[in-house]
Amino acid sequence: MQSAGVCHIRKNDEENKKKDPYLAHVIPETHQIQPLLNHHTNVRHLILNNCPLEILTSVAWLAATFHDCGKYGPEFQAYMEEVLEKAGEEVKRNVDHSTAGGRLITSLAPGMLASKIISTAIYSHHGLADCINMESGRSLEEERNEKKIDYDTITERFFQYTDIDVIQEHIDRAKADSLKIMDSIAEMINRDKPSVYGSGNFYLGMYERLLISLLIDSDWSDTASFFEQKGLPRRLSKEETQHIWEQSIAYFEDYLSTLTARDEKKKSPLNVIRQEISDICLKAAEQPDKLYCLTVPTGAGKTFSGLRFALHHAKKYEKQHIMYVAPFNSILEQNAEEIRNAVGNNEFVLEHHCNIVKESADEEEKYRRLTETWDCPIIVTTAVQVLNTLFSGRKRDIRRMHSLCNSIIIFDEVQAFPINCTELFNLAVNFLSAFCNTTVVLCSATQPTLAKLPKNCMFDANHMVRNVDRYSEEFKRTKIQDMTDLVSGGMSVNDLKNFIDEIFPDEESILVIVNTKACAKALYELLEGCYNDTCILYHLSTNMCPKNRQEQLDEIKQSLDRTKRVICVSTQLVEAGVDFSFRCVIRSMAGLDNIIQAAGRCNRNKKNPDAGPVYIVRMSPEAEHLSGLPDIKAAQEAMETVLHQYRTCPESLDGKLDSQKAVAFYYRQFYLKMVNIKTNYPASYRNTPCNLVDLLSDNKLGKSQYTNVHGHRAKNVLNQAFKTAGELFRVIPDDEGVKVVVEYDEETKKLLNELDNPYLGLKEQKEILRKLQVYTVGISEYRKEKLGRAVTSVCQGNVLVLSENYYSKKTGVSDIPKMNDLFS
Repeated sequence: MQSAGVCHIRKNDEENKKKDPYLAHVIPETHQIQPLLNHHTNVRHLILNNCPLEILTSVAWLAATFHDCGKYGPEFQAYMEEVLEKAGEEVKRNVDHSTAGGRLITSLAPGMLASKIISTAIYSHHGLADCINMESGRSLEEERNEKKIDYDTITERFFQYTDIDVIQEHIDRAKADSLKIMDSIAEMINRDKPSVYGSGNFYLGMYERLLISLLIDSDWSDTASFFEQKGLPRRLSKEETQHIWEQSIAYFEDYLSTLTARDEKKKSPLNVIRQEISDICLKAAEQPDKLYCLTVPTGAGKTFSGLRFALHHAKKYEKQHIMYVAPFNSILEQNAEEIRNAVGNNEFVLEHHCNIVKESADEEEKYRRLTETWDCPIIVTTAVQVLNTLFSGRKRDIRRMHSLCNSIIIFDEVQAFPINCTELFNLAVNFLSAFCNTTVVLCSATQPTLAKLPKNCMFDANHMVRNVDRYSEEFKRTKIQDMTDLVSGGMSVNDLKNFIDEIFPDEESILVIVNTKACAKALYELLEGCYNDTCILYHLSTNMCPKNRQEQLDEIKQSLDRTKRVICVSTQLVEAGVDFSFRCVIRSMAGLDNIIQAAGRCNRNKKNPDAGPVYIVRMSPEAEHLSGLPDIKAAQEAMETVLHQYRTCPESLDGKLDSQKAVAFYYRQFYLKMVNIKTNYPASYRNTPCNLVDLLSDNKLGKSQYTNVHGHRAKNVLNQAFKTAGELFRVIPDDEGVKVVVEYDEETKKLLNELDNPYLGLKEQKEILRKLQVYTVGISEYRKEKLGRAVTSVCQGNVLVLSENYYSKKTGVSDIPKMNDLFS
């Protein structure tokens, strides 16, 4: 959210050139130039304004000062002059201008940790670099020292416009600050048990990434301002942000009072408890703690209680942002609307996920910039976006990392975050809460942090609501029933259909959740032939594009509100945060967290005075094919232990499968099973097994290669494989990595036709691509090959399109064409 006005006015180009004749950027069409001194001054100004941590200010100032000094070289200046001379013609020349700055700061501060941190950021500000080349085994410093650049000329020109005494003052401060960083890391992770809460190298690497984020953002902001001939963007000051928190709190408390008064007329005892939980969160906002758990039952008003905490905590401790993060778009879109309504000003809230489409080009451009910087008081976004910000190798993701500092981050439905990212997520939360002045709130109805991993654990959190079981009893609307022994060896799809036949006459609506898309589709198609005349039948899975899924969700809610008879077959995408209520839920065997979340879709509004039945069933291996889903299999095995415990000694779990004792017992079992899954983001580099936690901390693979080449161990302070880890990191698994646009309706076809126009401008192309995201489905490379000519391409081969004959609005992507289209 950029404030009106300009924080730094650009001087006249000619006047600037007299002071510094060397060019940083040029606009060939207008012959406007930006002197290098002007660029360095502006980037320094921005990086200091944007730096969220006092301990990084001198380090950041030096990174900004040296980052582009390679542009003083004769080769780069000749390139700039050629661009001006050939205005209108494309001039391509790749001139290295980051090496000189890294080498120069290293020569001024040899052997210092500060110079290592600064030089690595400078080398990486046009793209992440590995500190040890994973193929050659050579260090980043070695490689850059051997690059041929006109170092002497660059150094001579640089110091014509730079005061060495001022630089030395900043080097001295940076040296002291970098040692303080190391001391604070050592103190925080506990020297006696360093592996329990992560290694010091991981946290040092996160500081490095934070510096790279600041440098990229400041560099890009000034460059964009020059090319658009605008003043530098002025971001909201602390005082302005505080005023926004005051406004939002005033509106929110009034809004909450209105809701409470309305609910009091209904005389619901649940509303009394919701208010009590909200007041507990308000009281917690006064505390200075940095890591909280908010574990409350489904339907207890978690979103508003968490927001109330965040607004009051942000004002008291002068935070710059509030971030609400959810694992699924279905939760996000619903809660984003609630948050906008609660704070009373849409301009305060940025909703950032792939389904947002802006109507005009100007709105689209404004939205793009905000999503790159997160420069808005309240950001509502997905776990994918946050995890990419922390670990992806893309510069646009890294750019916004510093916005996570001095903030409040609410991670909702945290149990649904990817299991392979568990340790990375734990360590990132530790970094943000311990070193970045950020308050983190972990929200769930089933808190996974109740159990510890052998290493790379999250720090202990403060539980806002302590007596959860008391509230669970008040909100109890369901009874979970174990039906896993109904069919020996597990149910076939036909067995499950027969079970539905048995219970359907007594139920108005049934939600069936299975573990795989193939099983969901097979069950839906089997039911379709039997139930079309007696009820409304729905199917939901990620085989369907977001637009299709949302339309189906809206229809389901309308049908349920009108008390129509409904059966919905779905994968787990409906479990967390989707606000609809069925009389009965059937859940294929999964983890207890999944089962409790599924139960949250049953008798949600307590219309049925009796507890709604939630049946756990077991599907056969042939029905669900889980061999390639080890995390689900581990969850099932852990749940088997819980069910056995419940059958033999129910009092040990307080006689309920959804008690806090049951949840704690489940997670202890689950983390034991996960030893075989790997929670450290396992990967492979050139057919050699590795994991991202190690690549971003000690980097044993890189150091081994270094030893092979040099004959001795690496003595570098920084050895992380930032680039390699960034390239390997994927929140969305590769089995859904191929994106295809489905010919969903006439609007989609119209957009695809426009996109295939070879004369379409880049800006218009991007606008269309964003609009097409709601019509996009992720499929595997294998499935793409199987679909063959059903998948074509537009936009010079950059966008894949699935034929409408291979897509059903009922079940999504199909491997075979629709029969009615074959014979029409």
